[in-house]
Amino acid sequence: MDVKPTPSTYYRDVKKYFASCKLHPSLEWYRKLDKWDGFDVASLGIYLSAYPFQVNRKVETNYVKSAALDTFLYHLNKFYNECNVKDFLRNNQSEYQRIVTHAQDTILKSKILEDVFHFFGHPQKGEFVIYLDLLNNLGSNAIPITDSEFKGKRISRIAFLSDTSSHLTDQDPVTFNPKLNVVAHESSHNFVGDFIPKYEQRLYAIRNSFLTTTTGKVLKESEWKNELDELLVRVCVAKILEKRDGEPAGMAEIANQAKHFRLAQPLYKFFNNYVEGRNRYKKIEQFYPELIAYLEKLAVMQ
Repeated sequence: MDVKPTPSTYYRDVKKYFASCKLHPSLEWYRKLDKWDGFDVASLGIYLSAYPFQVNRKVETNYVKSAALDTFLYHLNKFYNECNVKDFLRNNQSEYQRIVTHAQDTILKSKILEDVFHFFGHPQKGEFVIYLDLLNNLGSNAIPITDSEFKGKRISRIAFLSDTSSHLTDQDPVTFNPKLNVVAHESSHNFVGDFIPKYEQRLYAIRNSFLTTTTGKVLKESEWKNELDELLVRVCVAKILEKRDGEPAGMAEIANQAKHFRLAQPLYKFFNNYVEGRNRYKKIEQFYPELIAYLEKLAVMQ
């Protein structure tokens, strides 16, 4: 069971520093929204300018769903200014640097990114940029940005998560050890993101295949693209872990994903054709024709 936010000396300092702001009008406004967009709001930060905050590049997703974006930014700027957030961030720069350096070293030493690039058949190009999320740790996600400023870079937000077995308290320093399957997952989005646009018409015809979960829950039709994209990424990550750490690692990963994704297990087995045929498939794109044909076959069989 995850603890959110994760206990740490940093979380302790946040609570202490902002104690007098608990009833700030901007927070009170946010608390009264029908839905808290905590997960998405954290990603929105990648698109913002320095204070006073405004969107300074094209936003690919509507990250604030419960209010108008301008209204949200008004309250964010008001809180930032009146609660002196600038000083808190400045005072913690050395802590941020320590955490980032450790996370970066962990990822580089693991060579997980090289494993991802090899699986998809792409050389390492540009820069893989990770934003660490120390408080709003609801999850991790890949963030699409097409601005020239980020050309050649891959943007991901990685959450700081811990489980209760680690028995962390607010006296423990932040030790950000990125989960390698999460790093592989978020970076993999960049390699299969062109599959759905390439075959959208054919996939739309079988969209219902992706909308029923393992437990039988039927999702909204508007979610079919996201469900398929996540399914493909999770299958690929399981195969990456299988290649990296052995068959038990891959089987454990896909078994976990199959709790939600009904097609995870059959697609995992089908990807043996890709793994075992790398002499023919130098890049994942060369496997797409077989992949779309197999998904259509699965749809007919259901």
